[in-house]
Order: sequence, then structure tokens, then C-alpha cells
Amino acid sequence: MKRPVLIMICISVLFALPLHGGSVSFSREETDYLARTKVLKAASIDGGAPHHYKNSKGEIKGIAINVLKEIEAITGIAVEFHLYATISQALSSDSDIFFGLTKEYNSSNLALSEPYLYSETALFYHKSLNPTQLAEKRYAGIKGGTLPEGVPDKHAIYFFDREATINAVEKGKADYGYGNAYSLAYYSLQNSYNNIIMVPTGKEDRAYCLGVAPENRVLISVLNKAIAAIDKSRMDSLVLDVAAQVERKITITMILGSYGAEIFAAVFLIILVLSYLMLYSYRAKNRYKMENKRYQIISNLSDEYLFEYHIKTEGLKVAERLGEKLGPFNNKAEALNIIKNSVKEAGNNGHAGNSYTIKLPYSGEDFFTFRVLLSYLKDANGKKHSVIGKLVDISREEKEKEKLIAKSQLDGLTGLYNGTTAREKIIKSMAAKDRNSLDALIILDCDNFKKINDSLGHLAGDLVLKHISKGLKLTFRQIDIIGRLGGDEFCVYLPGIPFKEFVQTKYRQLVSNILKLNESAFVEISVGIAVY
Repeated sequence: MKRPVLIMICISVLFALPLHGGSVSFSREETDYLARTKVLKAASIDGGAPHHYKNSKGEIKGIAINVLKEIEAITGIAVEFHLYATISQALSSDSDIFFGLTKEYNSSNLALSEPYLYSETALFYHKSLNPTQLAEKRYAGIKGGTLPEGVPDKHAIYFFDREATINAVEKGKADYGYGNAYSLAYYSLQNSYNNIIMVPTGKEDRAYCLGVAPENRVLISVLNKAIAAIDKSRMDSLVLDVAAQVERKITITMILGSYGAEIFAAVFLIILVLSYLMLYSYRAKNRYKMENKRYQIISNLSDEYLFEYHIKTEGLKVAERLGEKLGPFNNKAEALNIIKNSVKEAGNNGHAGNSYTIKLPYSGEDFFTFRVLLSYLKDANGKKHSVIGKLVDISREEKEKEKLIAKSQLDGLTGLYNGTTAREKIIKSMAAKDRNSLDALIILDCDNFKKINDSLGHLAGDLVLKHISKGLKLTFRQIDIIGRLGGDEFCVYLPGIPFKEFVQTKYRQLVSNILKLNESAFVEISVGIAVY
């Protein structure tokens, strides 16, 4: 029996600094700077969610982004956002502002703004370890950052971003690490770790700042004034817009404080019951939000698309991501009809619950291939109400299968059809031939091939066969069936030739091409031609 794994996710309440709102008063020098500056480039590293990261659409999001957009509105300067793979790449870019910085990751000694956000530091470690015995264990750190006090460099393993450090501990490549509580909670929810335990350290609050070059004192002054101009409620809104909504926990002490000591005894029991109910409701609401978030993340990371078909109204609802998957294919109605008709046909044939495949147009003659899984929903009377379906993208598997089939039809040395495939295709073409069309069959045989092998070697013989094959490809049409029947024997089937002399012309072209390609070896070829 497996023991349940307890993962403690510490979601630390982040809070904005108590800033003062009001209008911003810039100096003459700052006003001139704002007037001549149209765009500022802002940079940081990817994988720093929820502070700064790229979502599934490639859009740059995060708390720091919201703060900079607010500064953008205050100063009138447009801000361009860029995320890099590593800290060193971000710092070596031509950016004006570096966001999401703390003193621990200010290795270039940038001038830091006033903090706009604080977050408590949390410890994360592999569940197999004792957190009180980490002295000789492997520490997972971010490349470019500083090591915590007491951690020697010989015990440190460096990764490019926070998510990579957590993944390393999860897989046992490292033993423990430190990070801000919000990022740890975010990635724990996203990746569903099984081997990690997270606990708050109760120390080292991280202050998040904006960094600029030390010589750009005017810009750092402008940023500080803009940050100070964002009032507390607005800053809280910017934080909560990105992070999971954090509600203050209602305690018994807070409730009792509003009533006063004179009525404490009379209302104590009522307040206790209400507090319990409110706390229960709060936790249930958060669990519901977390489950929805987990489902959304899993759905976005997979190649599965859900849909529902209402039997009575024949209405069909599909996942919005399906439209993004189809890309340039704009005729959504056609795709919906294909799905709807396939569900109807499956129901009529009694195949509901089994899987089948459909193809949805992508662009031109390209298709996506999906496996469809169906299940019925029934009402209280047992009558079929609707069908829940799932589309699973198997396009890649189907293309690989087609490649394998095509590969099995070709001769390994020459790339022409092998003997079996050539015969099958010729017989099929003859069977479908129009009675008024003119077809031709050419058989080629290399008469002195054994002599070439004996005198020049098998490698030279293989080269001759390749040259003959290349000559055949250069001479004949795309619609012609060209194959290697075996050894030094080849065939060409020409469907729908315009006249008999066309074959003679092609024969002369073939002789010329083979002679040019086989200058190093004398080749004798016998050719037989039949017109059908």
C-alpha cells in the first residue's frame, strides 16, 4: 500500500508597500527626459511566474508587467517588454529597465528603485530528506544569483530559472532550494509535484525593485516618483490581477474587537459559529478555484479538446482552443459540421463510447487528424440528453505512419519503387486505364553489370545502379511509375502518352543521361519497349 504524499504548498500573502497616491510632480530635468524619451525597453528572465512570464499565447504577463504598465500610464512613456532565457542575457541586452530584481540577483550593481512588492522566502526540498540536515546537500540555485548564507559553492547546482530549480529537486537532481512563496505556489499548482515539500522560512522578505544603469539617475528618480504615486489600493489591485485572489482571513479577535468588551459574553458563541462558517466557505472557494486552475493548465498543456453535442437541439459546443489549433483555417462552420456529422453517424451505428478518427481541414490540402471519444449523458428518466466528446490530436502519429508506409515501398539503394510496389502500381494503373489512352512499358537490364562488380568492386556497381536510377528520374515524368525490379533490372510504366514516338524520344534522352552520369564505367544496357 502506497503511503500518501503530503505536499505543503505555502502561499505567502504578498503585499504592496504603503505608498502615497496623488499627482506626480516632476523636476524640469525629469520633464525634459520624459519629453524626449518615447519608448523604454524593459527586460527580465522568463520562468519567473507570477512576477514575469510568458503565457501559452506567448504574451508577457506578470505582477511586474502590471506595475510597469501603471508607470507607463503615469509618465506617458511607452514600455516594450522582453524576456530572456538567462539573467546574463537579460543584463547584456540594450534594455533601459530590468524588472523583477532583488538585491540577491543584482550582480551587475544596477541602481535599484524603491521596492514595489515584498514576498516571504520559502524552503522547498525533496520529501526523502530531513529539512534540519541540509548542510551537505545539493542546493538548486539560479545562474547569476547569489548563494544563501552558509551554502558553499561546491554544493550548488545552477539552473536558468526558478521552475528549473524546482523540477531538479522534484527529479532528485538537486536536494533543496529557496524561492519566493508566490512562485513556488504557482509552479506547484501548474506542475503537480509529487516529491516536493514546501515550508515558509519566516525570514528574508524579498523586496522586488526595478533596476537601471547607475549613471541614469534621472530615470531612477522618475521611476521612484511613479511608484510612489501608485496608491495602496491600486497596487493591491495590480498584484491580485495576476496572482490568485488572496483574502484576509477573518479571525475571532477581529470580529470580537468590533463589538466591545461589554457584549463579549453574549455574542461569543454566535461569532465563533459565524467565523467557522466563513472560514469553511473561504477554503471551499479556494479549493474550487484551484481545481479549475489545475484543469485549465492541464487542458492547455495537452492536445485534447472537449466538446458537447446536444441531441435534441443538435447544438455543438467545442473548446475555443480548437479554433487556435486550426490556425489559418477560417471556415469554422465546416469544421463544426464535420464533428457534428461524425457524432450523429456514430450514434446511428451504435458506436458511442468507441473511438474513431476524423480529419479537419487546416489549410489548402492539409488536414489535422483527431481520434474522437464519445460518452452519453442521460437525464433523470434515463433518456439520452447529450454527448460529451474528446478530440485527441494524433496528426503526428498519422504522418509518421504514412512515412513508414512510404519508406517500405522504396528500394533502399536507388530510392525508386521496389519490385513489389512497382508491380502493384503498374497493375493498378492498367486496370484503371481508359480504353482510348495510350500507355507504354519499358524494361531495362544492365548487361555487363557482373563484369563491373568483378573488375571495379561492388561499391562501383552500386554507384552505376544509382546513376541509372538518377537518369531514369531525370528523363521521365512525375506521373510515370519507375521501379527497380531487382538486381540490375529496372522498369518504367508511362500512362497516357501522346503518341508512340514519345517513347522513342524518352529512350534517347535516357541513353544520353545514363552516359553522362556513368563516365567512369562503361555500361551496356538492353531496353525493351511495349505499347499498350
